[in-house]
Amino acid sequence: MQQQDFQKKWAKVIAKAWSDPAYKKKLLENPEATLAAEGITFPKGTQVQIHKQDDKIVHLNFPDKPEGELSEEKLLKVAAGFCCKFGGSW
Repeated sequence: MQQQDFQKKWAKVIAKAWSDPAYKKKLLENPEATLAAEGITFPKGTQVQIHKQDDKIVHLNFPDKPEGELSEEKLLKVAAGFCCKFGGSW
């Protein structure tokens, strides 16, 4: 799945979860099946975890080190993967 396609589908899932508490509960309890029903799939054996974010918790993903060296373009793509919302200053 292309990054842009994933982002569009993920945005729809978030909007649906915001407007439907039962769907949100299902999404948090069984993310793999709920996301698969929306066309978002992951390789077999991949565990999916969804965490609710609030003003007291920030979740950061630490990526695996890539094989070989990264070109400038690939390095920018990796660095651009950061996205979060938090109140307060760093």
